[in-house]
Amino acid sequence: MLTGSTGFFVKGLALGFGCAAVLFYFVHMETISRMQNDWLVKQEQYTQQTLALSTKANQQQQIETIDLLMKSYAITDGNEDVDMRSLLIQSGHIQLLQQVQQQTNIDVSDLISETKPFNSAQLYAALLRMKQAQEKQLARQLLDLRLQQKPRSDSETN
Repeated sequence: MLTGSTGFFVKGLALGFGCAAVLFYFVHMETISRMQNDWLVKQEQYTQQTLALSTKANQQQQIETIDLLMKSYAITDGNEDVDMRSLLIQSGHIQLLQQVQQQTNIDVSDLISETKPFNSAQLYAALLRMKQAQEKQLARQLLDLRLQQKPRSDSETN
């Protein structure tokens, strides 16, 4: 239909538009892909931080429960030889003790036993062991979190 220089120009123009459209498509798809990857990385960081905070809150709650048990069943004059299991059962706090013991996953069977009565000193020692283990674990998690945050702050300043 078009011949000569006009036809050559129109064919070149159409070919140029086609190449520009393909080039624009590739650039656009690369940009979208990069944006999606950045979004996924941010979501993963947010999820990890949320999980770390919820774990921290759970551990903090366990430490508070242990503190309350330690304060409530502290060693006082007259209760050194009292069976603390029966007191814990009567008050319903035995469930809290068992729950904390399961969540901390610390073996205190050498101090308190499921089958034998235990006194306030044994209970206090078991609670102290669980509390120290929870505080140690919480401290390590906080140190790891600070270690992860430090490189980000260094890269932001550069």
